[in-house]
Amino acid sequence: MTRRSFLQAAAKTILAMGFGGLFSSRSAHAATDGIYHMRQIITTDPAHTRMIEWDSPQLLENVCVELLRADGKAEQYIPAYRYLSMDGETQFIYHAEIPVSDGASYRVIEPNGATAWIPLTRSASEMTRALLFSDSQCGESYDVWREVYHAAWQRHPNADFAAIVGDLTDNGESAWHWRLFFDVMEGADAPLARHVHVPVLGNHEYYGLSWTAVPPVRYLSTFALPDNGSTDFRGHYYSFDIGSVHCIVLDTQFLELQGRGEALKREQMDWLMRDASASTAPWKIVLMHKDILSYGEYQTEQETQHGISDVGQVFLDTFDTLGIDLVVSGHVHAYRRRQLRARQTNAHGTLYLLAGPAGNEYFDVPAEDYDLAAGPNPAPSNYLYMEADAKRLHIHCETVRGTILDTAELHK
Repeated sequence: MTRRSFLQAAAKTILAMGFGGLFSSRSAHAATDGIYHMRQIITTDPAHTRMIEWDSPQLLENVCVELLRADGKAEQYIPAYRYLSMDGETQFIYHAEIPVSDGASYRVIEPNGATAWIPLTRSASEMTRALLFSDSQCGESYDVWREVYHAAWQRHPNADFAAIVGDLTDNGESAWHWRLFFDVMEGADAPLARHVHVPVLGNHEYYGLSWTAVPPVRYLSTFALPDNGSTDFRGHYYSFDIGSVHCIVLDTQFLELQGRGEALKREQMDWLMRDASASTAPWKIVLMHKDILSYGEYQTEQETQHGISDVGQVFLDTFDTLGIDLVVSGHVHAYRRRQLRARQTNAHGTLYLLAGPAGNEYFDVPAEDYDLAAGPNPAPSNYLYMEADAKRLHIHCETVRGTILDTAELHK
């Protein structure tokens, strides 16, 4: 069965089950049937604030996020919500930005019940730790994504945030795919609600139910992301500071945006130049889905399938100019390490790491001349773990089984 035929069959099954089947699994922390997929999402300043989000199949009255400080004082925050009607589902997506302090906890309460208290952990200023996943998309089951995600958190429970660098789900409009993606991230220890998450747009977020390019409406509705000052592309790109790292999230889906792709390219580039130039953080890193090299995928603008990709043509020189230290990408479903300056391999250039898959889609990926290190082909399910202080950035690629595929370090 193909992914498309399976998705169509699954959609019919869900509709036949009725509305309640759309929300078959509630948050492990929830004591009310109106709260699903509680999650912490990144803000511009995650050391001091967090965005708390959740989904509900109905409009909730008198709902709030309650914050309990270490001194016993409680505060309540009234959430805003987005209404989403897509793929036979009506959904209310709530979000509230709350402050963070040492020893604080939060919960969501509404007239029919409340979630358990969930601790809020502040980032350590001297060391920044991150889990970086890519391509968590899965076909007929998200069991592999479940295994990768929870294994990573079990090995690195002190990570300050987890980024998912595009292609979170296989189909950007599918209620079934998004529900399973979130369901498996909950579990007994509920990392989804306990830790900060950083989403990045990939090409699959732009796929509609007919597998053609559409605006990423469900993604943009699902995540309340840091403001980028844009009217037309809010949520497509953003940045935040955490410890010694300034992190820049970019949208590389110019092709999927079709007629609007050039507008995104111009606007995002102008913003990127201002944003990165203004940062004084020791490390500047970029998270973006499509890679700087082609790896056998046909590049429509250059009419080639090897060497520097269409996306690489857009960003490589700018990353040099801005002094970007690290770029993490996905899309290719392979692990590769490269280091470039002026479009040539250079030990003092930007470190480019290609990671994934974190799901169950495995591809045979050809080599590129720029590759300095490569994982097995096809690559086993993997993720990156990063640690950075003011002088040193360490990052390695780790498989779901715990094998270290490769290690890299940068020094100031």
